[in-house]
Amino acid sequence: SMRFTMYPIIGELVYGPLGDMIEVLSILCTIFGICTSLGLGAMQINKGLVRLDLGTYHGQDYFGCDASGSCTGRAGIEVNRDTQCIIIVVISAFAIASVILGLKAGIAMLSQAAFILSFFILVGVLFLDETWYILNALTSTLGYYIWYLPRISFHTDAWEELGKASDGLGGAPDGRGGLKGWMNAWTIFYWGWWISWGPFVGTFLARISRGRKLGNFIIASLILPSFWSFIFTGVFGAAQIRISRQAESAGLDMSDAAHTYGSLADKNVIGWNTVGEDGVARWNPVPDGVVRLYNLAT
Repeated sequence: SMRFTMYPIIGELVYGPLGDMIEVLSILCTIFGICTSLGLGAMQINKGLVRLDLGTYHGQDYFGCDASGSCTGRAGIEVNRDTQCIIIVVISAFAIASVILGLKAGIAMLSQAAFILSFFILVGVLFLDETWYILNALTSTLGYYIWYLPRISFHTDAWEELGKASDGLGGAPDGRGGLKGWMNAWTIFYWGWWISWGPFVGTFLARISRGRKLGNFIIASLILPSFWSFIFTGVFGAAQIRISRQAESAGLDMSDAAHTYGSLADKNVIGWNTVGEDGVARWNPVPDGVVRLYNLAT
């Protein structure tokens, strides 16, 4: 129960209304975190399904095209809210099945499948792309991250938040200042999203780590996942930047959804990656979250 994590701070008050408020807040945070992940995941999977349906390759659609060159795809999948709702329903159905199967038969196997699939795609991109370049980029970006971490920890976009000079708040008079809103749309949003996962992830890790030493817990839940995140995002980020530059050099101005960095990707790697890995990744935490919601609410 989350209320008892606050016992060193508020003492016996955890047994009263204040403790109940902590439980309610924890449940709401978990729900918001899961819903945000499902929503973002559904949009990404929808994009990947459209690419696969149209057979997009090198900026050209090949499936379901008429004489005028207009393509609707084999199944006519579109990027819209209805499709995304169906994706959420399907993912939720699989998640419920995982919960019914239990921790070992359902949730544990799902986590293992998600890791294996993501590792397979990671290795595929690493060795099918420019491997030496990606390894160089990984080294450089990790160094830059460590170097810039103290600096960006205090960065607040103070001058950008003043807006344009025409707003009259003291924005850059030369018109070359950054735009306001980036911190709210990205930094603050992601902070809120990750913080909302705090109660769920914290209690879940505490449950599965019972009986283990503190050192093992720190390595398995902090150090190794952080290292994996550096590698995973670094590999895909480096590949994306290279392909994006190729697209621009080829005259693809990135303004059309079909003419982006993905247009130059090998066959439908990006489409399958979006549908497969992202689908399992979004599906994977839902059963865990449902179990923790049940535990928090009972």
